[in-house]
Amino acid sequence: MIKLSNLADYAVVLMSNIAARPSDVHTALELNADTKVPLPTVSKILGKMVRAGLLKSNRGIGGGFSMNLEIENISIADIIEAVDGPVQLTNCLTEHDTCCDYEPVCLTRHKWDKINDAVYEALNSVSLSKMVSQPYDFIPIKEDVAEKEIN
Repeated sequence: MIKLSNLADYAVVLMSNIAARPSDVHTALELNADTKVPLPTVSKILGKMVRAGLLKSNRGIGGGFSMNLEIENISIADIIEAVDGPVQLTNCLTEHDTCCDYEPVCLTRHKWDKINDAVYEALNSVSLSKMVSQPYDFIPIKEDVAEKEIN
């Protein structure tokens, strides 16, 4: 099974929560209350988001964390890479030439690049803004409902 780490999953949840109100300053305590992500994990992830340049830290009274980039310019791949490092489906895809015991007989090692690239491109093609634009695809936006009633 290919699965995001818990940290990456929590990071997407936290960043989506922040992106829903991108001009606000958010505290770790507020994000913990809103998302139920454990407070130490919230703090750890926020620090990683700041180091990756996705959030900025505002110190002092009324401080907290705010968006550093437009939410349209942040991809899900950016968030995942900020907490877990490069998207990599197998160990043989690292930049470092690591050998495993199966390398001499492995027929698939050089084929994983294409699969890994496809997964990365899929994650990179979804912006944070798309994660928060409409909570549920099956609930129409009010303008859509009003437009249908007029027609």
